[in-house]
Amino acid sequence: MALNPNFNQIGEMFTKQYYAMFDNPATRGELAKLYNAEQSFLSFEGQQMQGTAKIMEKLNSLTFQTINHIVTSIDCHPMFDGGILVNVMGQLKTDNDPPQSFMQNFVLKPNGDSFFIQHDVFRLVLHNVAAR
Repeated sequence: MALNPNFNQIGEMFTKQYYAMFDNPATRGELAKLYNAEQSFLSFEGQQMQGTAKIMEKLNSLTFQTINHIVTSIDCHPMFDGGILVNVMGQLKTDNDPPQSFMQNFVLKPNGDSFFIQHDVFRLVLHNVAAR
C-alpha cells in the first residue's frame, strides 16, 4: 500500500467528527462504529483495553454529565500501510470542573473505502513533579 495523499484532510475531518460525537450524549454511543470489534485498542490514562465492547464500556463508565473538547492542534502523518497517525492536543471541560489539557493519539487503519480506529491513546496532561 502507498502513502495516502489525503492524510491531513482525512485526519482533520476524523478529529472533528470524533469529538463532535463524543461531546454529544445523544451520539456518543455511535463512537462504537469507529472501532473494530477485535483489532482496536484503547489506552486511557494508562489503562489498556481491546475491542469495541471493552472500549465502549470504558467510555460509558466516565462520570461526567457534560464534556466539551477544545482542539488546539492536530498533527497528521501518513503511514506506509495506508493508515494515518493523528496526534491531537487540546483542553477538555467537564461539568463545572476547570479545563484540563489533554493529548490523544489515533492510528486510523484503512477498511475498504473508510477507516477504523486501530489505536487510541488518551492522557490528561498532568505533571507529577516531586518536590525536591
